[in-house]
Amino acid sequence: MHTIHDLLTLFLITQSRATNIPLLLLFSIQFYLLDDLDLNLIEISTTSLLLQYTSFFAFGGSNAISSVDLSSAYNGVSGYNVVAVGILTFASNWTGPIFWTSATTMMLLRLKRTGAANVKEGNLLVRHLALLTVFVTSSLVFVMAACTILRTHLFIWTVFSPKYLYSMAWSLGQHLGVNVGLGSLLYWLGTMYQ
Repeated sequence: MHTIHDLLTLFLITQSRATNIPLLLLFSIQFYLLDDLDLNLIEISTTSLLLQYTSFFAFGGSNAISSVDLSSAYNGVSGYNVVAVGILTFASNWTGPIFWTSATTMMLLRLKRTGAANVKEGNLLVRHLALLTVFVTSSLVFVMAACTILRTHLFIWTVFSPKYLYSMAWSLGQHLGVNVGLGSLLYWLGTMYQ
């Protein structure tokens, strides 16, 4: 799994802006320090959430659609391919959260390997994803409620709608696609080849 994590980090380096590459080095150091702390499941999930959001904004992301960076969308793509360009655009804009999803999976595998989790086989990932889903769902509900309550406000189209679209992109792209999809795949690969 360390090799897969390192290859994913290398891919994210190629997709990120050059000014953000030192941040990935800093996050790698931070990950290895966190991995030595012997965190429990709730601490790992909470740390993952905090670092995913922090790294997104540290890499220059915002809730404005105009801040989506398209400069790395065609790295390695010879022609126009909607799926490849979409994946590369997402990877370049969500580099930090994708890194922390992989790092969290490594911490979960270490927790499972040491037996400190005190949970059944496979239940560790389900509990982790349940904690993340509760947070994402509740934040999305509050954003939807705020948009509904403030629908007659002057800033509905300039402030609240972009925040709602950003929350939906985070929920669908980052949470379902990366946390659930990629995180589950990496966890499965880690349990298969231990």
